[in-house]
Amino acid sequence: MLKRRVLLRIIASFLITFLPTVVFLFFISQRISQHSLTKERDFLYNNLNSLLEHKLKDLDLAGTLPKLSESVYYIAFKIDGNCTDGPYYWLTTDSIYYGKNTSIGDECWFLGVNLVELLEVIRKFNRAEWVILYNRYYIEELPKEFLDGFVKGKVFKDNYVIASMSKQDVLDVPFDTRGYTVYGKLWKKNLVVELPLSDGKGFPIGKVLFIKDVSQIYINFYVFTGILSVYSFVLSLLSFLLLYSFSENLVNRIVELQKLSSGIKEGNFSGIELLKIDKPKDELDHLRNNLVDTTLTICRLLSELEEKNRELQELAYYDPLTGLPNRRFFFEHASLIFEEVKRYEKSLSLLVMDIDHFKKVNDTYGHDVGDFVLKTFACLLRSTVRKSDICARFGGEEFVVLLPNTNLEGAKVVAERIRATVAKNPVEHGSIVIVFTVSIGVSQYRKGMQSIDELIKEADIALYRAKRGGRNRVEVFIPDETAKAQT
Repeated sequence: MLKRRVLLRIIASFLITFLPTVVFLFFISQRISQHSLTKERDFLYNNLNSLLEHKLKDLDLAGTLPKLSESVYYIAFKIDGNCTDGPYYWLTTDSIYYGKNTSIGDECWFLGVNLVELLEVIRKFNRAEWVILYNRYYIEELPKEFLDGFVKGKVFKDNYVIASMSKQDVLDVPFDTRGYTVYGKLWKKNLVVELPLSDGKGFPIGKVLFIKDVSQIYINFYVFTGILSVYSFVLSLLSFLLLYSFSENLVNRIVELQKLSSGIKEGNFSGIELLKIDKPKDELDHLRNNLVDTTLTICRLLSELEEKNRELQELAYYDPLTGLPNRRFFFEHASLIFEEVKRYEKSLSLLVMDIDHFKKVNDTYGHDVGDFVLKTFACLLRSTVRKSDICARFGGEEFVVLLPNTNLEGAKVVAERIRATVAKNPVEHGSIVIVFTVSIGVSQYRKGMQSIDELIKEADIALYRAKRGGRNRVEVFIPDETAKAQT
């Protein structure tokens, strides 16, 4: 707890120093990046406005010439109307022109320059892509004879008619920018700048979108923020390490003493002897050594007690001759399994088995050989059944096997495998070779049974049939006592 409290305070001081610095650096970097984006936007606006103003002067000059030159770059229309209006955009079926009404002699003409050509100049000079969008509602109000020729080759998307573009990729940009916006992922960003278009009456025709790659601005932003953040982190980390190292030694020694005492309380004594200090320097070291000595004494006493308890447990629950669980172990565990089977209606089977003519083996060869036969049978039994099955020696030559999740057919297969395995493995004791067999009775849990004793009783009845039927055989309990025995 002490170490955690000290560490939390040090971490808190680290975060109080580092996080506000990072936030401040992020804010400053963001303002710098925003300023760069604004400069890019203004640069595009200013360049286009300068180019438009220059072309208006060219148009003024062209209006003084005796004859207008014919070119796709310029356009001239004789119109009826006021020649004093400001510059505006004139829409044709092929393109859009920027110009103004000019008096030539006694006539009024619209003189304009192809906007696409101007946009291409901006594209080359500013490396900015472009797309011209017309408002769909405006286009649909145009005269039908003009509209038929105009929509040819145009692309309709959302509320806009896409007239022309510098390249196909620009169609992925957001069209509704409301002045300017930035789109893209991570550092791959593009600046989208909007230039509105209006006709001679001031109605909005559409707009031009400029798309410029501003990834470098964001890369600079991330790099600048990252470098300053790392620099701030390193400074904060150095402060953290200096502060931490100042209190670490004392806190660690107190924490180790606390762990040592907790280990004594919880009985965890692993590696305790390594914690003793050969040359104590102060009171804490002496206290530590005293705790280590006390712990080692307790550990030794507990080990002796555990060994005695283990011996007692083996005597209480395991057969000392075969190493199999004994009758007590079987009933304690089998009763729990039986109750679960009753509750959830699972399958459960039981095998009760006797070594055939075992008394004759004892009488003929002696109890040593008889004990050896019992040990051999126990080994064969363990190797034949599953780990989840419960094998136990009930006493003398009688053994049982409880088979959870096993129906009657499965139990018969297991019983037959045990019988065949025993018959094929004679016992060799010195010069004596003894072929022994086993008889097995099989029973299965049926709904309505109340205890494991009923299952044992029915298996005993089947075992009796097996012995009466000639031994070295498997018999299954039949509820109908008059039924013919099954093998």
